[in-house]
Amino acid sequence: RKNPKLKMESEIISKKVCVIGAGWAGWGAAKALIKNNCEVILIDALADPTGSEPYLTPSGKPFEVGTRGFWKDYPNIENLVEELKLNANEIFTPFTESSFYSPNGLEAKAPVFSSSNLPNLPSPLGQMFATFSNFKRLPLKDRLTLSGLLYAMLDLNRDEATFEAYDRMTAHELFIRIGMSKRLVNDFVRPTLLVGLFKNPEELSAAVAMELLYFYALAHQDSFDVRWIKKNVHS
Repeated sequence: RKNPKLKMESEIISKKVCVIGAGWAGWGAAKALIKNNCEVILIDALADPTGSEPYLTPSGKPFEVGTRGFWKDYPNIENLVEELKLNANEIFTPFTESSFYSPNGLEAKAPVFSSSNLPNLPSPLGQMFATFSNFKRLPLKDRLTLSGLLYAMLDLNRDEATFEAYDRMTAHELFIRIGMSKRLVNDFVRPTLLVGLFKNPEELSAAVAMELLYFYALAHQDSFDVRWIKKNVHS
């Protein structure tokens, strides 16, 4: 027979949870845990992750850490705004074009698919058709080397062994194997991965990189439509 006192202590301990990182994911996890009767300690590198006290750069300039752009497929944010009975049109700007920059300047622009007259074609045909003329500097011959990546993304989830094979190699190794041009990687793909995963291709598994690119760029034609907060996250 189990000791009821030990069971009670075990239940109490299991309801104390520490969440590391007070970004959107950390706050979301804390919120869900509290709803499930957990005592939560939220730890962050900032002294005040709520934003009440401005974070300052070394030069003293106010800087807001965290996400300011919100993509169309962010149902958790949409649900939070609705739950707080806020007017989304007062918080967010309209969906806007996305611009991609390299150290050399503007490389490409992505249109707002959800409010355009562009044909709704299957991915990735819709994206390719809509953005074909939107590349400002990248030559066509370099863009065509992206075809190998499209094949690899279709092959990624063929079976578990295939996925694991991609997961063992870095994204950098994959790009070399499929013949992507160095300019395409450095001027377009690398900046995209740095924005989405905050890592260079050399530091990412090929599987993780392809899943990010698939979700944001290929899963649905309007997945990359983005809008911005009008003031700041704290407001």
